[in-house]
Amino acid sequence: MNRNALILAIVVIIIIVGAAALMMGKQTVTPPAAGATLLAFDNHATDHQVHAVAVIENVSKADGSLTNIYMDSWLQPNGRVTADLSKELGYNGSLPAGTTFTLKMWIDPHGNKTGNATINMTVHGGSQDRIDDETKAYLLTASHAFYLASTITSNQINVTQDNARGAEFLKGIKSIYVELLITVNADGTVTITQLAPPVLCTLAAGG
Repeated sequence: MNRNALILAIVVIIIIVGAAALMMGKQTVTPPAAGATLLAFDNHATDHQVHAVAVIENVSKADGSLTNIYMDSWLQPNGRVTADLSKELGYNGSLPAGTTFTLKMWIDPHGNKTGNATINMTVHGGSQDRIDDETKAYLLTASHAFYLASTITSNQINVTQDNARGAEFLKGIKSIYVELLITVNADGTVTITQLAPPVLCTLAAGG
């Protein structure tokens, strides 16, 4: 084989390999899964942190079993935390339309101030592109004396299905209590209905 024929053969091989790689690359592309169902808490206050502990009891997982979901969160002024409910319940995508569950939440305001804090929060739910639909959000307002500011300086949320750890989350939280019914809609939003209005409460669990 002469030199020109060898070069031509190499070029042909490179073209064939490149085309095959391109075709294989296209075959690995899959459509994105439907958006997961998220739950978000917003603290709209500018002068205090919010310590919020929430519980979803006896909610169905993808495998048909029942579980409790406990969420312990700290929100800085104008802060937000988000939990992925689909992941917790074993779904790849949004929760099935018609899914309902009760959310119980306790809230304490923290700040280096005296007097009462004006708690101003919203609870949002839905897929990533629908979670900020304000017409579906629940606005929570209440007033309570300040607790000392926490050394926690970032927005953070811890989520568990372990009942013992959940009990630790609840220990000592004691100010405002609210109870909400959340229903997942087919369009990716959720409907939030107040079951019990914000009230002053005693300790959620021990403390």
